[in-house]
Amino acid sequence: MTLKDKLGKQRRSHRNRMIVIIGLLIVVAVLFYFWKAARVFLAVAFVALLVALGLETSGNDVDLGQLAKTRSLQQSKIQRTESGTWLIGEECQKEKLNCSNFEYQEDAQDLFEKCGGLENDVHGLDRDKDGIVCEHLPSKSSK
Repeated sequence: MTLKDKLGKQRRSHRNRMIVIIGLLIVVAVLFYFWKAARVFLAVAFVALLVALGLETSGNDVDLGQLAKTRSLQQSKIQRTESGTWLIGEECQKEKLNCSNFEYQEDAQDLFEKCGGLENDVHGLDRDKDGIVCEHLPSKSSK
């Protein structure tokens, strides 16, 4: 698993997102107390973080890139699995992918895990429900 994949997994974790938001709220509050010259900016940042905390605790989130593209709040909402994993990325929203869309098993497995794994197999890639998808595809290591 690459660093990018690990960071992406952390980004989708409800627990980690809460920790980051609360940590940033504390940092901004401390800076607000000690840094008088930047109080207006820090107050705005604090309000923005409170909004982020409210969205996270209510189970709502928005993909800002998708919002800028579509200008639709409804189309830019991000879904979340029951365990709290955010399904970030357009590929997790599409239900039209199958094993024939992938050249290698690892690519299908990465998408499967990114989109929630067994808990949220939106593409139906794991027919036998063993956590390993598209087992008939070749492996990258065998090329």
